[in-house]
Amino acid sequence: MKNIGLIFSIIITLASCSKSEQDNPTDNSINGTWQLIERTANNTDGSPNAWEQVENGYKITFNEDFTYESEINPTNCNEVVESIYLLENESELNIIEITITCINPEISFQSTDSYTFDKNGHLILKPIEPVCPEGCAFKFRKIG
Repeated sequence: MKNIGLIFSIIITLASCSKSEQDNPTDNSINGTWQLIERTANNTDGSPNAWEQVENGYKITFNEDFTYESEINPTNCNEVVESIYLLENESELNIIEITITCINPEISFQSTDSYTFDKNGHLILKPIEPVCPEGCAFKFRKIG
């Protein structure tokens, strides 16, 4: 009788473990298409930044071949020739460097951001270079 109870307990434990994995499909991979859903307010008075919702936010895509696509281009960039990204780990920060090469005029733009994922699997980008003096951040939801 003890063996039946033990077997039943093991089956229940295994079933509950596999169910919890299915209920939380968080990928935590940067690859894919992301849409901006929230950003922090620009509080220049030193008060904490609060998240504010963004309606119809722009989309960005990080492809597996390390190319990058965005619905918005840097100012003064009439035509994008190449957009690439590089991932790095510096101490406790995950770093992403994005380089956008433009034609007409021939110029390159580079940005460096730290990135994390929140408990819901949202991608949080925080600019490092160029710096955002008020400590801004951008939250994206994976859509593809």
